[in-house]
Amino acid sequence: MASSASRRPTIVGVGQIVQRVEDPRDAAPPIALMERATRQAAEDAGAPKLVESLDAICVPQGLWRYGDPGRMLGERLGSPNVRTTVGAISGHIVQMLVNRACTEIAAGRADVIAIVGGESENSKRRLARDKISLHWDDRIPGEPDHRLGHVTFMRTPDEQEAGILNATSVFSLCDVSLRRAQGLSPAEHRDHISLLSHRMSQVAANNPYAWIQREVPADEIRDPSPTNRMVNYPYTKLMTSNISVDQSAALILCSAEAASRFGVPEDKRVHLHASTEMSETILLSERDLLHQHPGQVLAAERVLELSDTSIDDLDHIDLYSCFPFAVQAGAAALGIGTDPVPSLTGGMTFFGGPFGNYVLHSKASMIERLRADPGSIGAIGSVGGSFAHFSYGLYSTDPGDHEAPQIEDVGDEFAAMPRRNYQEGFSGSCEIEAYSVVVVHSGPYQASFAALTDEGKRVWGRSHDPDVMTALLADEEGCGRRAHLDRGIIELR
Repeated sequence: MASSASRRPTIVGVGQIVQRVEDPRDAAPPIALMERATRQAAEDAGAPKLVESLDAICVPQGLWRYGDPGRMLGERLGSPNVRTTVGAISGHIVQMLVNRACTEIAAGRADVIAIVGGESENSKRRLARDKISLHWDDRIPGEPDHRLGHVTFMRTPDEQEAGILNATSVFSLCDVSLRRAQGLSPAEHRDHISLLSHRMSQVAANNPYAWIQREVPADEIRDPSPTNRMVNYPYTKLMTSNISVDQSAALILCSAEAASRFGVPEDKRVHLHASTEMSETILLSERDLLHQHPGQVLAAERVLELSDTSIDDLDHIDLYSCFPFAVQAGAAALGIGTDPVPSLTGGMTFFGGPFGNYVLHSKASMIERLRADPGSIGAIGSVGGSFAHFSYGLYSTDPGDHEAPQIEDVGDEFAAMPRRNYQEGFSGSCEIEAYSVVVVHSGPYQASFAALTDEGKRVWGRSHDPDVMTALLADEEGCGRRAHLDRGIIELR
């Protein structure tokens, strides 16, 4: 029987691809980019034959419509009998895929597993814009052996009518709530998040896999322009995740025995020490503070406890970065600041946000950083479900004291925590807690408000008043103001 030490899971290879083509008709489809990234990961491990010995291939769901991309990849790579998994659409799913792969390897149910994803969305959009037919078909039927994760986007009717419809609306509201807690004025806040975004662009400017490889000035990020319109106040386009990219990334994990059998050098091997997951879902209305999710704080605190690690022990950090708020909230949960920016890639605006696959790039970047700094510890934080689901992972070239990573799901503990009361269909006096303004191409469309009644219940409202929207977009303070809510319409006092 194999010893537990021989079953120790290790990441042995990473691959990253960025596809830049002058003519989008020359672009490779997502499945081809994923194949290239997986082969590159095997080459990186010094063991190209790994791709022919895969026991499983796991793929986070993308914008593509492949039914069973892992099966397609297995056939392309010479491992046609792989077990296949597709992960749900959520930023924290990649860490969960890594966790499951480590568990399967440690238990002896697999020796070699690839986790890979990719998109050719930029080329696809360019072709559509130029009215050129797409030269690949991703509507290939199939069903994976397993699907991991179930992400539920819950919202109340009042939330929906108030315009809380997507991630941008949620994160912008949360950022305004955080701004108020920090005591910043609206103008100071926009300066703050623009500077944070500028620093992210500085990281991306030096990243060969980044989509936008230039340092973008803070004022260019802050100020709306024809190429950088306001999307959801306070966010301009250059503060939002950029899914229009052609990027792919892959990891290959092995047991210690398989890594040795395939000749993977020791200095290539990186180990997951500990990880936490939080997939329990509650309503936005039920969160006590919009800008703080206790489930994220719990996941961050527990991953440090599991690995007996302190904040001061973390040498390298990459936090989820779909919007400025995600970086700030992830840092606050860990108890760190945002200067220097906790990013190895440059973030999902400037590096790129290839839908469900960004975190694979984050991990590939971390693996390379840890190899260059043996014995150091790296932390990766992920966010999914519009600031609803979370995961953290700690990695090092040092295998540590445990022969398998310490993995914990903190969802049940979070589910037992108190929640704020909310009231549907409220009419009466309230105080504005946070707000955002939805701006479409033709101009301001709707102001969305979260408010609290005098009894502390959360309520939601909206306004289409042009004067109100113009004032808020001009950095007039909306938080703390009294208002009257009737049939979902807010009137500021």
